[in-house]
Amino acid sequence: MISYHMILKSLAALLLSAFCSLLLGHFYIKWTLKTKFSQPINPDGPTNHIVKEGTPTSGGLFFIFGIIISTLIFGDLKHPYTYIPLIALIVFALIGLLDDFLKVSRKESIGLKTTQKLAMQILVGSFILYIKTNVLSFVPSNLGVWESLAYLLYIVTIVNAVNISDGLDGLATGVAFSPLLLLVLITTVFGISNHIDFVPLAIQEGSLHLLIVTTAVIGSLLAFLWYNGSKALVFMGDVGSHALGAFIAVSALLLRSEFVVLVASALFFIEVLSSLVQIISIRFYSKKVFEMAPLHHHFEKKGVTESRIVTRFQVASAIFGVAAAFLFLIKFR
Repeated sequence: MISYHMILKSLAALLLSAFCSLLLGHFYIKWTLKTKFSQPINPDGPTNHIVKEGTPTSGGLFFIFGIIISTLIFGDLKHPYTYIPLIALIVFALIGLLDDFLKVSRKESIGLKTTQKLAMQILVGSFILYIKTNVLSFVPSNLGVWESLAYLLYIVTIVNAVNISDGLDGLATGVAFSPLLLLVLITTVFGISNHIDFVPLAIQEGSLHLLIVTTAVIGSLLAFLWYNGSKALVFMGDVGSHALGAFIAVSALLLRSEFVVLVASALFFIEVLSSLVQIISIRFYSKKVFEMAPLHHHFEKKGVTESRIVTRFQVASAIFGVAAAFLFLIKFR
């Protein structure tokens, strides 16, 4: 009965977050157009992006508020599986918001320096891990500090992978549905199944609380996609990509499902890997591997239309998501 009630609440959370984000998005776009709160376009980027000049940015703000409102109403803020991912989403969003603000105020396509952003991400990621470690100690570890470093790398990598992927209309939003839907599957299976030997009891008891937050995120992203699909009326900005990446990473850690979430997020990692390969190749060999990094810009330079790139990336992401679900269900069986 409790599981059934929690699942109903998660569906209600999805609907409410979608409604709130749609409503907030309408007013946010009107306000940003009026105040000209738009991110300058990178002059070194694809030439077809020039037409996007003046598009409002930091749209992640309104879908984050949609998530928060829905979680406040349907979630249990006293439970760590509700407040830890929510805190992660908010504090990482603040880093992205600062980056967006600097870009707009300076009228430049670069806000925070890479080292500044990375330092903030490490600091905030360490804070989240500190909360997690002190609140949840359900799995003893002999790795000590090495495990914490691995978890920190996991969080920071996913945050930056989502951030780098947010370069085309609807791309990061659409690709994110694969890991998010996988989280729905995992939390539901853990929550409605009793006494799973390889899953700590704390995870089983907390997973349905995380399910409510996850469905709230999905609802808000569906609403955001309404405005962010081609031709985008608003960009999510770093505030949105940082929040989204942090939520996916921290949720995976809470569920001890890091590998399968990694598989479902493979498109994000392909994007960040393409940028890393490009940087290494240019610095050490003075040669470009791609026309432009990350990978979606390479295809743009090759003449592939933006809508086709987004569609194909979303299809590939869906395939990775199905593969991840298959791996999870094999282990669960």
